[in-house]
Amino acid sequence: GSLQYGNFLGWLELVAQFDPFLAGHISKYGNAGKGNPSYLSKIICDELIGLMSDKVCSAIVDEISTAGYFSLSVDSTPDRSHIDQLSIVLRYVSPTNGKPVERFITFLNLKSHTGEEMANQVLHYLCQVCKIDFSKCKGQSYDNAANMSGRYQGKQKKLLEPNKFAIHTMCCAHSQSC
Repeated sequence: GSLQYGNFLGWLELVAQFDPFLAGHISKYGNAGKGNPSYLSKIICDELIGLMSDKVCSAIVDEISTAGYFSLSVDSTPDRSHIDQLSIVLRYVSPTNGKPVERFITFLNLKSHTGEEMANQVLHYLCQVCKIDFSKCKGQSYDNAANMSGRYQGKQKKLLEPNKFAIHTMCCAHSQSC
């Protein structure tokens, strides 16, 4: 229970309270020392998080494929190290119960603040990485910043080029006029 263990090891300790196998592994290998694999290292932690992330993303993509259509909401904000990141959220109607679903899918490090570059990053991630058919996107929502919602050069304009049905709707969470 040390504070210096970090979130991953703290989480493992919590789960180990309810899982005898994991508890035994931690007590046997938790402080194994250099050269003795414990599978509790930062590298293993990062790999495990990556595998879980891929699995969650795959499940979301499968659900979107079944749902047929989706919309997206993208916003940018600096992280703790002051690197601007784009967050991508996908919205769709659940194919199992007909209720609206909103899923965060990723953060992307922002390469540029131009609408064109942000649109390229979003399209690359959705189409190339996730293999989502962007022609099924029926809506997009952003704040009022010109690089996001601009009608001539903003991201919304650039995303309308490959899909004229991805209609832009202003995000009311960012506006005092909604």
